[in-house]
Amino acid sequence: MKHARLPSTCETCVLLLLMLATCTTAKVFPVPTTEDTAHWHQLGWSDLQEAITVASSNNWNVAKNVIFFLGDGMGIVASTAARIYKGQKHGGHSGEEGSLTWERFPHTALLKTYTLDEQIPDSAATATAFFTGSKVNQNTIGLDGTVFKDQCIASLNPKTWQTSILDWAQKAGKHTGFVTTTRVTHATPAALYAHSPNREWECDAKLGKLGHGCRDIAKQLVEDAPGRDVKVMLGGGRFPLGATSGVATDKWSCLRRDNRNLTNEWLLQKKAYGNNAQYVQNKQQLMDLDTEETDYLIGLFSDSNMDYEIDRDDGPSGQPSLTNMTSVAIKILSKNKHKGFFLVVEGGRIDHAMHNTQPLRALEDIVALEEAVRTALSMVNLSETLIIVTADHSHVMTINGYAKRGNDILGIGHTPSDIDNLLHTTLMFTNGIAYNHYWNGTKVTRPDVRRENTSMLGYQPLSAIPMTYETHSGDDVAAYAIGPMSHLLHRMHEQSYVAHVMGFAACIGPYTGNCTRPINQWGT
Repeated sequence: MKHARLPSTCETCVLLLLMLATCTTAKVFPVPTTEDTAHWHQLGWSDLQEAITVASSNNWNVAKNVIFFLGDGMGIVASTAARIYKGQKHGGHSGEEGSLTWERFPHTALLKTYTLDEQIPDSAATATAFFTGSKVNQNTIGLDGTVFKDQCIASLNPKTWQTSILDWAQKAGKHTGFVTTTRVTHATPAALYAHSPNREWECDAKLGKLGHGCRDIAKQLVEDAPGRDVKVMLGGGRFPLGATSGVATDKWSCLRRDNRNLTNEWLLQKKAYGNNAQYVQNKQQLMDLDTEETDYLIGLFSDSNMDYEIDRDDGPSGQPSLTNMTSVAIKILSKNKHKGFFLVVEGGRIDHAMHNTQPLRALEDIVALEEAVRTALSMVNLSETLIIVTADHSHVMTINGYAKRGNDILGIGHTPSDIDNLLHTTLMFTNGIAYNHYWNGTKVTRPDVRRENTSMLGYQPLSAIPMTYETHSGDDVAAYAIGPMSHLLHRMHEQSYVAHVMGFAACIGPYTGNCTRPINQWGT
């Protein structure tokens, strides 16, 4: 016997049930139940008392140590999303009411990120600005504003070379180091030690015709001051240093054509002068290191960039976390009891996840950076250590719509569009690779996000403008500071101002012998 055909109304019901079966189950995190008027008045009073205390107790000490944390691409929007994500992931609550560790620092400022020739910056020019104290042109490293991208001949003139705070610290007798989840020759760390008119000239294979006569960034790191005198450098980048062989699948990486192994040359150079120099390549080797007996340390944990935190192999043969690297670096650098140290810690792959429009990976890397900051705070004396946390630039991700409090930050809003009646994710990008607008035979439309798992690893929210990669944005970024002279970050500043704050706080570089504090305010 044939089955009777379902009436049209029942067909509709079945289709709706099938759709619901394939939809993402929306996560909603609990909102605190104690947020009555008394709660907000008590919170306001507590914050007011803290502000009064901060205003009357600025730390005027000379900073023996300076630690500079950088979230590459960690703009204010990304920080806000990470704050909510952290609360939802670890606290099991709505997340909006929480905070990242640096958001509780006593001093905060905004930084303008434009470069000399562009409204929207790149990481090379921004790093040069906050490490040297002077704004420069896009894609250039450690050079002044007279040199533009690819101008090799102009960059060979030493008069165009800018000194960085790494050099200032070394000349003051401080131990120095840097930690990054990118390559150690990538734009941000390179601005500490190199002079290059093109940030991509990380190894000799990338120089090309335009770079003929110039020296690649990896070579400058190993052969020239101040790079060769860095005590600790940890990150990725075996390819540019010639420490591995194989096929460079990362378009931003390269193999050395001169067949030099710069890592071995670095080790031999240090040992020739009687130093205990070590080279480590995985987590176990790093964590087993005798930091008391180690004078110089290089750690290269991948051929190119290190893995995103959420993808990282945490086993002994895997890669160390940013916290692991930060902890070891501080232990080694802290042995300079009298003069102190300068350390840079970069969460560099936040930027890459944003370029790929993958918020989950970016937010996990921000949370990993926060763990490194907390670890550093537990290892230093804040009466003599200045800590700054900031970003070099922002991205075009936005938190949009009218999602209810406690809604999954990686989820979807509750208010459909009044044009196409579809919902959208809370996090979206104004440009990027996930630009899935299509013609349905009647009109241009977009996917129904209710049928997608928006919180899965690798999910890419919808982008408005089609591009093969997402771009930076021109937003101001925030800087958070604690420790000696942290109150110098107090309003809107040029990004280049940060180098001057660090130099003045530590009385190094241009502020050597020129860092007098107000009378009766000098710290002991």
